[in-house]
Amino acid sequence: MKKAVFILLALVFLLSAFAVAVDDVNPALTDADPDDDSDDNKKIEVEDDDTNVGDDLVKKEKQKKVVVRKAISRLHLTAAGLAVSEDDVFDFSHAKVVVGSVKVRATPVDNVATDYAVKRMGVLMLDEGKYHLKNISVADEEISADIFGPTTDSNLVSESMGELKVKRFEKPGKDIWAGNMVLNGKTYNIYLLGMGRKFKLAEVTEKIGDYCKDNPEDEKCTKINSRCKDDVEDCKEKVKEHCEENTADQKCLQLKKLYCLKNASDERCREYLKDLCEENPRLAHCRIREVNGQRVIGVNPTAVVAVTAERGESPTSLVIDKTRPGLRVARRRIEDVNTEEDEE
Repeated sequence: MKKAVFILLALVFLLSAFAVAVDDVNPALTDADPDDDSDDNKKIEVEDDDTNVGDDLVKKEKQKKVVVRKAISRLHLTAAGLAVSEDDVFDFSHAKVVVGSVKVRATPVDNVATDYAVKRMGVLMLDEGKYHLKNISVADEEISADIFGPTTDSNLVSESMGELKVKRFEKPGKDIWAGNMVLNGKTYNIYLLGMGRKFKLAEVTEKIGDYCKDNPEDEKCTKINSRCKDDVEDCKEKVKEHCEENTADQKCLQLKKLYCLKNASDERCREYLKDLCEENPRLAHCRIREVNGQRVIGVNPTAVVAVTAERGESPTSLVIDKTRPGLRVARRRIEDVNTEEDEE
């Protein structure tokens, strides 16, 4: 007991000594010498006549010019991350990549049976530099493209500057796209964090309408419009109109799922299919794995169709089989990763 009291008294004594020391120091901190020019004691003020203080307490948002863009037919990749030089880890750029397809007016060169063609397009942003991606190849979980640019509003003429090849890796919470990029003769490792994108109502009803136009005998379509077999154009418009006004209709939801199971390379479909897996991981299209002790929800490639041709798109343009000398290293690395995953 005496020992405990002695320890308690010692602690009180130490705390009292500490308080006195702080009180002794405080005057030196608060009552600074006005003639002391050290950084810690500089007097900083804003003069009354200083008008260089901005225009408003809250920065006003600039009105953005409305730009009418072509509707996205497919969205294969939308991601952001880093491109890091293989030679110098401190030589890197902020990278953003968008790859998709849009509908354009068909020309005789397109050789399609419709009045429009579906063209693959892509944009690569490296810091503030803008590059265009062409000759885009989409195959299962891989995307490759030629890099053209950079371009500006005043100079749209571009020439090939390099190549890009990335592969999807399913990680907890997000997909990561990793691979290599060759630009101006330099090789970069590129890592992109996938940014999920859900369907807008007009987009999904367009896809449902197109499906019924291509499959007018499907009962899910004829139950919405009994005249689908007689007039496919009217079928498409009636189905679109019905699903826009009845977003919870079971037939519309089933058509959305059917479309997405046949077009799993569209990022919007992938987000939708993964959301279904969150609710019911036992669905056939779900792939549940464990990575570093965490559950990862993905899409089972054997239960979906990854890349298909849609109306206006040439099937031969889905996958471009060509030699990419600059990305020989990237191809070998990605093939090694594929082999390792197959062995698992």
